Formats: sequence, structure tokens, C-alpha cells
Amino acid sequence: MSTVQTPVDSPPLAQFLTGREAHLSGARSPVAFEWGDFVTAPATRVAGAPGLWSPAPAGVAGLRVTVAPDDAVEIGGTLVEHTAVLYADAVDGPSVARFGNGAEGVIFSYDGTRHALQVWNSHRAAARRFAGAARFDEADHPSGAAPWVVEATVHAAPQRTVTITHVRDPRPVEVPVAAVIRFVLRGEHVALLATADGDGLRVHFTDATTGVDSVGSGRTLRLPAPVEGRVVVDLRRAVLLPCAFSPAWNCPLPPVENRIPVRVEAGERHPVTVDGAPL
Repeated sequence: MSTVQTPVDSPPLAQFLTGREAHLSGARSPVAFEWGDFVTAPATRVAGAPGLWSPAPAGVAGLRVTVAPDDAVEIGGTLVEHTAVLYADAVDGPSVARFGNGAEGVIFSYDGTRHALQVWNSHRAAARRFAGAARFDEADHPSGAAPWVVEATVHAAPQRTVTITHVRDPRPVEVPVAAVIRFVLRGEHVALLATADGDGLRVHFTDATTGVDSVGSGRTLRLPAPVEGRVVVDLRRAVLLPCAFSPAWNCPLPPVENRIPVRVEAGERHPVTVDGAPL
């Protein structure tokens, strides 16, 4: 495949990198995620959050918290004195709980039936040491960015699934495959299984740098919607999975089929501390 330019429906690389940096340094940076647990029983303790958490009353999407006198939980700007509901959707009511240690709690749900409390704390020790994500220097390659931006063909795969495991849950899960992405990278034919991601596609992959010069959990790349069966693969936009930043994440790991046989010396490598060391 010939090297191509990034299409107009993707932001310029500099803009993409600026947005990524803002995300990684924000209050909801992946490194700020302290823990998350589904609450399916009354009076459940969730790591990093004060109080006892229970499923909300029937018909309410959210969780109920019951606090002790020395717990500090604020919901909707009001300090909870005994019990209150934290809603999954701000349309229904207050959807952010603030805790005395500076952390925040929000509700997460896959299907609207079971709800988890996520605890975000930008003051946790790892977040205070965090300085960003180290990147490969694409300019170090003799051809610069040229090897890392290629045109690929997109082949729909409506009947295909792929087996996925997660970082904290080894049980296999079958996930629908939206398409197979085929391209040539540094002389090697590559075929990656992609899942749907909004109006585009997403691929989780490993390569010959994985576990050596980039994190062992692999990387992920969002692709724009294909046009006439083709899409631009810009590996300079490959980013780390959230689990590279915090052990609280339960990331889907790249499937074994998505192994790129060459070194992808582009995109993010690993999180770094303020001292420049791997996080």
C-alpha cells in the first residue's frame, strides 16, 4: 500500500496530541482512576470511597449511600447527613459525589441494570508523580513519519467474533468484529480485527515493541469511518490502554490475532513520572 496523508475527517496530528495531553492531565485522566466496583448488595464498601453503598430503589438508576458521622460525602453541593442517592444520569439528579479526601465518585453501568461506583482521585500518589505518556520519536526513523501512515483496505466481517480477555478478568468474552483492516507495514502484510467505535473503528494491537519498549498490555488506535472500503491507518496516533496508567482499570486486552510482526516505533510507549522514569 502506498503512504498517504491523514484524511480531512481526522484532526491534524498536532491537534490530536494537544487533545491527548489535555486528557491525560485532566481531573478524569486514566491515572486518576482509583477503583471501581459494582454494587449489587446492600451496605457495600467500595475502596477509596467513604460510606456504605447500596443499589438504589427500584426504578432509580444509581446507588444509595449511607454515611457515618465522620464520613465526608457531598452530593449535589450538600453534605450527606444520613443517606442520599447518587444518580447515573445528571438529568435525573446529582451525579457526582465529592469525598473529604478530594476524590470524586460517579456511576458507571454497562447495561443500565447493574451500577458500579467509580472513584476518581487526581491526588492519589501515582497521579501526583505522573507527567504524561512517553512517545516514540518518529523523527528518529530514517523516513520520518512515512512508514507509520498507510492506506488500508477495510473488509466487513458481520458474522465474525473475536475472543477477548480482560486485565482483571481472565474469562473469555466473544466480541463482534466490525471489520478486518489489511495493510502492508515495512514489507509485512498485516490484518487487524477492528471493533465498532461510534461512527469509526478501533483496533487493539501488540507489536514487536510490546513488553520491551512499550507497555505489555499493548496499544489502541481509533480509525475514522472507511470511505469506499479504505481507511488511513496513522500509527502515530496509537495510545496506551487505560490499564497502563492505573491497576483499577479492567481493560480488554488485544486479541492474539492482532499481533503486528514488526516494531511499531510510533505513538505512545509508557507512562512516565515527573523524573522521567516509567510510572
